Amino acid sequence: MTREQIAVLVMAYGGPGNLDEVGPYLKDIRGGRVTRPQLIEEIRARYARIGGRSPILEHTRAQAAGVAKQLGDQFTAYVGMRHWHPYIQDVVDEITRAGHQRVVGVAMAPHYSNMSVGAYEKKLLQAADGRLDVTLIRSWWREARFLDAVATRVTEALQRFARPSTVQVIFTAHSLPEKILASADPYQDELNASAKEVAVRARIS
Repeated sequence: MTREQIAVLVMAYGGPGNLDEVGPYLKDIRGGRVTRPQLIEEIRARYARIGGRSPILEHTRAQAAGVAKQLGDQFTAYVGMRHWHPYIQDVVDEITRAGHQRVVGVAMAPHYSNMSVGAYEKKLLQAADGRLDVTLIRSWWREARFLDAVATRVTEALQRFARPSTVQVIFTAHSLPEKILASADPYQDELNASAKEVAVRARIS
């Protein structure tokens, strides 16, 4: 009996593939609202300084390839972006055309928030529209190898200083509106917990 092939959709925010796409990309992020020309040019200049494009698609495809390698032949990995090509909707259409009946979605954000991972979930469910059995990995910050990887980066960074033990380490992340935090959104608690775990592993607590 042939085992069912399960699709894994690795999702990220998206980014322009060249400088001409910056304007349309910002329009997508802003829900169709017009972006001031001055701001577009400012952001174009930022992308120009890093090679004229966002590296997010390339990196996410590499991450998806790593996921596929770890999971084995029963799973097929796909990449979908929330705000640029390849859009989640288009990739879900591709998944259904390939004959999959189930998809596991994972956003490249380890901490859950309704504004971030929740938005990916909404996009995925809308795209699936009952055609697929959808499972979402809502949070993965507790994974030991993720915490170890962050701790390793912190330790490596500290070694650049003459006296690493005297350096103050600051953990930063995207902020959220107060009304979101007041709604019992778990993001802040998950972020604080993962920072504490990394501090223990990096021996900076």
